Amino acid sequence: MKKEIYPKKKFGGKISVPGDKSIAHRAALFSLLARDKIIIKNFPNNQDCQSSLKAVETLGVTIEESADKIILTPPDKLNVDDETIIDCGNSGTTARLLAGIIAGSDAKVILAGDESLSRRPMKRIIDPLTAMGAEIYAEDNHLPLKIIGKKLLPFEYRMPIASAQVKSALLLAGLASSTSVTIQEEVITRDHTERMINEIGSGITVDEIKPLPIVDDIDPRKKKMKMPADFKKEIKLSAQAKIIGGEIDIPGDISTAAFFMAIAAISKQKITIENMGLNPTRTAFINYLKAIGCTVEITDKQTISGEPRGTVSITGGKLKSKKIVKDNTVALIDEIPVIAVMSAFAEGTTIIRDAGELRIKESDRLTAVTENLERMGVKCGLLEDGLVIEGGKDLNGADFKSYGDHRIAMAFSVAALFLVGPSTIDDVSVVDISCPNFYVLMDKITK
Repeated sequence: MKKEIYPKKKFGGKISVPGDKSIAHRAALFSLLARDKIIIKNFPNNQDCQSSLKAVETLGVTIEESADKIILTPPDKLNVDDETIIDCGNSGTTARLLAGIIAGSDAKVILAGDESLSRRPMKRIIDPLTAMGAEIYAEDNHLPLKIIGKKLLPFEYRMPIASAQVKSALLLAGLASSTSVTIQEEVITRDHTERMINEIGSGITVDEIKPLPIVDDIDPRKKKMKMPADFKKEIKLSAQAKIIGGEIDIPGDISTAAFFMAIAAISKQKITIENMGLNPTRTAFINYLKAIGCTVEITDKQTISGEPRGTVSITGGKLKSKKIVKDNTVALIDEIPVIAVMSAFAEGTTIIRDAGELRIKESDRLTAVTENLERMGVKCGLLEDGLVIEGGKDLNGADFKSYGDHRIAMAFSVAALFLVGPSTIDDVSVVDISCPNFYVLMDKITK
């Protein structure tokens, strides 16, 4: 579905965004492991999270929905015929986390997905799960995956790539198989799985490795700080870990909110987002906004269901460029498309590196961003693992392509608000993957 977007002159207001996708996926999938009901509030109505709901229902979970919550009642055991095909749609989170659960269960199923998901890499979960003793069959390490669940072996794993999905798949495999799992992270990733196990279950410990003072080799009178290990976090799941059940209240999705915060940043106006998730593994975008010239105010801070949240007001300013590399790139990976858009309106040249992961998302996001920026008149260099964006010029409306990717469509819908003349997005139906009411929310803060 094509959409025409006209530039706006007035910006501001207050909105709430849908519930956090990452937390919603986990809340739904945990129902397969729970001993009692899981009650979920603020579950988002997007296609990706619906894929997780449909998957658990196929595996025997009973779902009751009302206006303000859903109740998931777990089965006594995974109740599904051998080699039942479970459609994960476009959701990589559904496929990877569910693979862990099935691998450690006594079920035999096939995980499939749409054309886009079937191109995305699954070797990153197949290899460690297989090392745990899982039986997984896949052609060229892509979906569909045939998984024959079984009792798994105790497992210790140093994460070779920063991926909360891989980490979560292994922890869920351990829970499903009552097997101990130890994971070490060199780069800290989203910790929603660990928090949820603590909130509605037990048997997990998290140790953040801090630098310690040691005597300086050169000058014994001085001390220097040194990490006692070559990783930053160690997560241990015991063989006795379990999911009991309970209530999960999901905060607003900060990755969705990023698009509206970007509107505030570019417009130099104030936009407020209520009940927004403030998990410290997810707030790099807020720090980035501060660094490029925005003012951020956070009020009503509280923690519910183990997840911090609050009301966040962003007031834009004169934007400046800032280099994004290494750990910062990992922390900002979902927000890179809209950061690229903001960079087009910032002074100076923005360099983004270590973002090769974006080439294997719903689209090749590095190429998609480059081509769309060039359509609106931005000089953008495409690197193997990043972008170089020259900002600060008046830019013209353009005919943008979504490339079948919700974050590309939303990012360039934001750009269209500030261009000279109308723009079009060739297919906005893809925003339903993460935020079906995206344009309704955008209309609330623009005139």
